[in-house]
Amino acid sequence: MMGWVPSMRSALRGLLRGPDFDVVLAFIAFAALLIDPIATHQVKELSPLDGALALLTAMPLTLRRRYPLTVLITAVPLLLACLALFHPVQAAAGIVMVVVFTVGLNGHRARALVVGALMAPVVAVGVLITSRRLGGDSVAETVAYLALVLGALAAGDAVRARQELVRVLAQEEARERAALAQHRFDEQRLRYAHELHDIVGHALVAINVRASAAAHLARRQQAESPVTPCVEMGVAALDEIASASAEALGELRAALKSLRSDDGEGVPLRPAAAGLADLGDLIAGVKGAGLTVDLEMAVDPAAVSPAVAHASYRIVQEGLTNVLRHSTAEHAHVRIGQDKGALLVEVVDDGQARTPAASNGTGNRGSADGGSADGGSADGGSADGGHGLLGMRERAAALGGSCEAGRAPGGGWRILARLPLAREER
Repeated sequence: MMGWVPSMRSALRGLLRGPDFDVVLAFIAFAALLIDPIATHQVKELSPLDGALALLTAMPLTLRRRYPLTVLITAVPLLLACLALFHPVQAAAGIVMVVVFTVGLNGHRARALVVGALMAPVVAVGVLITSRRLGGDSVAETVAYLALVLGALAAGDAVRARQELVRVLAQEEARERAALAQHRFDEQRLRYAHELHDIVGHALVAINVRASAAAHLARRQQAESPVTPCVEMGVAALDEIASASAEALGELRAALKSLRSDDGEGVPLRPAAAGLADLGDLIAGVKGAGLTVDLEMAVDPAAVSPAVAHASYRIVQEGLTNVLRHSTAEHAHVRIGQDKGALLVEVVDDGQARTPAASNGTGNRGSADGGSADGGSADGGSADGGHGLLGMRERAAALGGSCEAGRAPGGGWRILARLPLAREER
C-alpha cells in the first residue's frame, strides 16, 4: 500500500509539468469565466459573445510555458474586456495569478520586477471596471487583488530561484564526482608507475650489472689467454644484454616521468605483498650482483602494518639499487629499527660516487643508463631530483613520515627514512 504513494506523487508531478495539463488548465479557466459571473449574481445569463470572448481568453493558456510573457500581454486585455461585459472577477484574478506565476517561474528577476510594476495599474483598472462604488471599497479591492497578483509573481520567482539552486548544486556535485573519479584514476596510475619502476627497474639493474661484470671478467681472461671465437661471441652477447637492459631502463624512466603528476603532490600508496619479511630475498638477489649487504632487523616484522612494511621494503630496494648503479661500494648495511613510535629504515654504503665512465659500464658494476653520481636515484636522476629518491620521499610522506639522503659521516652514501608506526595509510 505504501509503495503506491511515491509512484502517485511522481505521476502527479509529471502531469503538472506536462503540456497536457495546460490544456486542462485552459478548459478550467474557460469554465470559470462562464460560471463565476452567474454564481456571484453579476449577470443572469451569458450571450454567445460572452462565451466566445471567454474561449478566446482561455486559449492562450495552452502556451503559457513556452511564451509566458506573450500570454500575459495577450490575456490581460481580453480579461479586461470580460470584466467589462460580464464581470468574472474571481476567475479573472485567478487567471492573472496563474499567468504571472508562470512569468516569474520561467523568466528572471529583472523581468519579474518589471511585470510587478506594470501589473499595479492593470489591477487598478480591472477593479475600477467592475466596482459599482468608488471610494474606500475600490481602494481596498485594488490593494487586495494587487497583493494576490504580486504574491503569485513572487512565488513563481522563488520557485525559479530554488530550481536554479538545485540545478547548480547538481552540476557542482557532478563535477566533484568527476574530479574524484579522475583523482582516483591518477592515484592508481601513479601507484602502478611506482610499482612498475620498483619491480622491473630493480630486475633490469641486476641484469645490467651482472652482464657488465661478466663481460669485464671475460675481457680480463682474454688478456691472459688466447682468444677463441666462442669467447668473443660470449662477450658480444653480454655487451648486448647490458646495452639492451640499459635501453630498457631508459624507456622505463621516460614512462614513469610521463605518468608522474605535475603538481608534485604525493599520493597514497597501497600496500602490496612485499614487506619486511621479504628483505632477505631482496638482499640475496643483490649479493649475486657483487654487493655484500648486512641486514640488521631490530623490530618484529609481524608487528609492523602492511603499509609501513611495504614502504620500507621499497625504500630499501631503491637504496640498494642506487648503490649498484652509482657507487663503487662493495659493502652496504641495512638497518630496520625503531625510535619514538617511528620505524627507522637506513641504507648505508661504504663506496664513492662512480665516475661517468664507470657509470657507463666500463667498471665491474656499471650503471644501466649513465645516471649521475653522488647518490643518484635508482633511475638515473640526481640525488635531489631523480625519481628514485623522489619516490622514496613520496612513500614516506604518504604515511606521514620523511626520507633523507646524503653523505654518511664516515664516507659513502646514507638513506634514512622515518615512518610512523601508529599511522595508517591514507
